[in-house]
Amino acid sequence: GQLYGDVLYFATEARAGWTHSDPRPLYFWGYFVGLNGLWLLVPGLLLLDACRQLATAQRGHDRPRHKAH
Repeated sequence: GQLYGDVLYFATEARAGWTHSDPRPLYFWGYFVGLNGLWLLVPGLLLLDACRQLATAQRGHDRPRHKAH
């Protein structure tokens, strides 16, 4: 949900031509892109980590088991 909201936030602002953001470089790159980008980076990294863990667990589950005779 966080990623979806942030993508919409950036996309609607880009579509509007960045009219709602302060044009000063420090504000735009530091606050608008930098600080808001953290809300994309952190959930993205957590999602990537979860996908890796799920893939590892699935590989372990799919591995053929040897039957004891």
